[in-house]
Amino acid sequence: MLLPEQVQRLFQLALVEFAPDWEIAGAITELSLSNAEHWVSGIGTFGLILRNRQTSGVKVLGWRTGRIQSATYFRGISYRVLEAYADRITDPIRRYFEEIGVLVSQDTPAWSPKFPERSHTRSA
Repeated sequence: MLLPEQVQRLFQLALVEFAPDWEIAGAITELSLSNAEHWVSGIGTFGLILRNRQTSGVKVLGWRTGRIQSATYFRGISYRVLEAYADRITDPIRRYFEEIGVLVSQDTPAWSPKFPERSHTRSA
């Protein structure tokens, strides 16, 4: 399993490589299977907030709902996806970035499956 500092470093490197318009905008949090507010991908899931450098759009990873009204909410990132990225197996992180809508479209290979949008936007 990874430490939050390792998650932040690997996630930041992946953003630079595949989603340069996005940045981490807060602390990395390890999520719990027993917390109903957390949207986990299994044991070893982490949550964080992303902000678009150009539009200031916000994506919250790992929580089902929250206080940021204009944000979209997605499942958290599994440490296994980040371990694969650390080993230069990039397909899992690219698919995750595509799922959450941050992958630069020209980087998406033609053979890549299109995932349905799985997000929750908090309503007022």
